[in-house]
Amino acid sequence: MTTRTPLRRDLTDLKQKVYILGEKCIEISDLYNSLLETYSNKLEERLIDITNEVKKESKELNDQCFLVLTLQQPLIKDLRFVIGSLQIVLSLEKTTNYYLSTISLLSGVHIIKAEIKDPLKKMANAVTELLKVSLTLYLSFNLDPVKETTKLFSEINYLHDLLYKQILKEVAQESGEKAQVEAQLLATIRSLEKTSDLITNIIEQVHYIIVGKGQ
Repeated sequence: MTTRTPLRRDLTDLKQKVYILGEKCIEISDLYNSLLETYSNKLEERLIDITNEVKKESKELNDQCFLVLTLQQPLIKDLRFVIGSLQIVLSLEKTTNYYLSTISLLSGVHIIKAEIKDPLKKMANAVTELLKVSLTLYLSFNLDPVKETTKLFSEINYLHDLLYKQILKEVAQESGEKAQVEAQLLATIRSLEKTSDLITNIIEQVHYIIVGKGQ
């Protein structure tokens, strides 16, 4: 098929599916934040189930993108959209892997001090909000909210550095189970920062789709 009508239909379908994939990633992020608040095996199982769904759907979207590229002969603007969407799918899949890799470290969060737990929850919530804004940008193709993403990213970096210093100080002073849990949280904090980097890549891909070049 080389006509524009089937292509428009395929691109609309692709956009909708990528956004739905993003919504599942937001649900994973929300579940992760809930686990930070109150650990639950049921929440963990739900997070794992959705992560498996995301992996399966990511592969299907990857295949769909290549089918459009090989069969539809997209124009330059459409080509940017397909390539950008493909990169966004890859970023979304990687974000779920970061969440999945550290959920086992959250079971002891309830014993840490509020001075660490509160900014950790704040950082996790900021990452979730950044993900929501990035998907809104993708759905609307509107770059106006980019300033909001810059503010969120700065907040995440600030909390990351603050938590690292606090935890290292606590680990040096504490011993036993609390020190072990706090040391494990270093991996959680690093994972959240890497997730925010991937979300920033989503924003950059939206900019590429709209403008034709990186930020």
